[in-house]
Amino acid sequence: MTPADPTSYDLITLGRVGVDLYPQQADVPLAEVETFTKSLGGTATNVAVAAARHGMRTHIVTAVGDDPFGSYVRTALRTFGVDDSGVATVPGLLTPVVFCEIHPPDHFPLLFYRLPTAPDQHLTPQHLDPSVLGQARMLWITGGALATEPSRGTTLLAAGQRHHSADTVLDLDWRPAFWDNPQEAPAWYAKALEHATVAIGNQDEVHVAVGTRDPDRAADLLLERGVRLAVVKQGPAGVLARTPTEDIRIEPLPVHVVNGLGAGDAFGGALAAGLLAGRPLHEVIETANAAGALVAGRPACADDMPYPEEITELLHRHRTRPAGAPPLAVPPASRTRPGDDRSTRRTPRHLTEIRAADPERVRRAMNSRPRFDPARFGGPLFLLAADHPARGALAAGGNPTAMADRHDLLARCAEALARPGVDGFLGTADLIEDLTLLGALDGKLVLGSMNRGGLPGAAFELDDRFTGYDARGIQDAGLDGGKLLLRLDPQDSATATTLESAAHAVDSLNERGLLALVEPFASRRRDGRVRNELTADAQMWANNIAQGLGRTTARTWLKLPVVPEMERMMSSTTLPTLILGGEGGTDQDRLYATWAEALRIPQVRGLIVGRTLLYPPGDDIAEAVDTAVSLLAR
Repeated sequence: MTPADPTSYDLITLGRVGVDLYPQQADVPLAEVETFTKSLGGTATNVAVAAARHGMRTHIVTAVGDDPFGSYVRTALRTFGVDDSGVATVPGLLTPVVFCEIHPPDHFPLLFYRLPTAPDQHLTPQHLDPSVLGQARMLWITGGALATEPSRGTTLLAAGQRHHSADTVLDLDWRPAFWDNPQEAPAWYAKALEHATVAIGNQDEVHVAVGTRDPDRAADLLLERGVRLAVVKQGPAGVLARTPTEDIRIEPLPVHVVNGLGAGDAFGGALAAGLLAGRPLHEVIETANAAGALVAGRPACADDMPYPEEITELLHRHRTRPAGAPPLAVPPASRTRPGDDRSTRRTPRHLTEIRAADPERVRRAMNSRPRFDPARFGGPLFLLAADHPARGALAAGGNPTAMADRHDLLARCAEALARPGVDGFLGTADLIEDLTLLGALDGKLVLGSMNRGGLPGAAFELDDRFTGYDARGIQDAGLDGGKLLLRLDPQDSATATTLESAAHAVDSLNERGLLALVEPFASRRRDGRVRNELTADAQMWANNIAQGLGRTTARTWLKLPVVPEMERMMSSTTLPTLILGGEGGTDQDRLYATWAEALRIPQVRGLIVGRTLLYPPGDDIAEAVDTAVSLLAR
């Protein structure tokens, strides 16, 4: 253990490391699993990685074998920002491998390959540096390390070398398979509690430590053993945290569970970070609870530990979740910290992996997505639109190919959708499915874009064929409605085909009880390009044609541009209308003013804006969206 700067550590963890080989097929026994995914694991390791995601300077004391998996462990730790100088190599032993079965929501049996013994069970006092242990702000030890010698004595020695004013956390971490004689465990747990200031465990673990599964009684007994904070994780019953002066109870945060094995360690890393930051205990436990929920909704342990921004977002989604809504879908883990790199901060490479290895997950995510509350149609709406790429319309913000970068586009959409007051999204299937996998569309009004066949500049541009969603696809995907573009040019015969197709689409959506959002324009071809006539008279002509489509207009809404004489133009319809954002420009304040004026017209029920806010001047998406949302009278 020879760190370069021993005074720099916020957290040192001591204990288990391993290589997790988790199945890519759920609800099958281990013998029938076809493929596995490799990731980093082990309680002490996971907690170190989780704390590093919170910006903590972390160091681990553990051991690996002299084998390729040992090299993998060291590289992975460094990649995750954990100092690996305390990782020893034990000749003659192999780095542990762990298999599991995945049976959501609560059955994940483990199979440990740690025989005859694992390298981390051979940690000795020679692997410790007293000066490093004494100066670190927090030490995290585990019950699993107490199962056998010499790791047991080394763990107790490390805890005993700590100053009484610095925190030592005992993670009760009960693994009966590690013990030759499990009946000895309570006595050794008692020895470790003599040195601990914080104790954390689930109900099975506190039962081993203090003889009761009752959370309140267990917390009291842990406090009597001398810890200043006792945390009892209760699964579906939430979390209890108790000090001599505080009693904190946090309800569970319901998510769609994928693999619950790393949740407790994510909780631990967030707990350590919150305690070290000196935050109020209620905030610390609530944040830790959400961190655990995020990892429960993901397939791996260390590799899927969340960043604080992801935790904050999940808490926001939870707090705004309608009563009775299904569990939240969890976005796949980001491989870079949100904010570090726009192209990857919200768009992990796991999207491609999911589509390649488990395409059925797309359907499952769509089916389990929390839906929009129809009662909210009564108020003003704010929707984000991003269906332009499917027509090959990629220009935005002065960049002719801005929307071609799918990772960047998804990151921008996810950021905008996370802002308060954003009610929904309009897009094609590819974007809607990606954003659903990321959890960005939970509880949102989602409209599928239908006719994307009129490619800009093409000879057939006004033949706006239905190459996107159809009404059945919108219904099957659990969306709230469809949007269709209706460009009308009396001099182009393709207009007749588009009109007929649009009428059929309106009928099909209405038959299924779905909203039909029609976007009409009076269009003309000039110099070989189709141009929309943005005048009051031209738009009134187009509006009247659009609102006559189909056998009923009971669920038809219009999507209209801002034009001069806006109030006179809107006198042409009684249909609910969303104002589109337009092309935007450098004068954002003037644009907001035109939207605000339009929103005062009774038929106008909200805004549906895309490139103007996704690629705003100055590139501050949050500020642009927040300003636009503030225009709605709510």
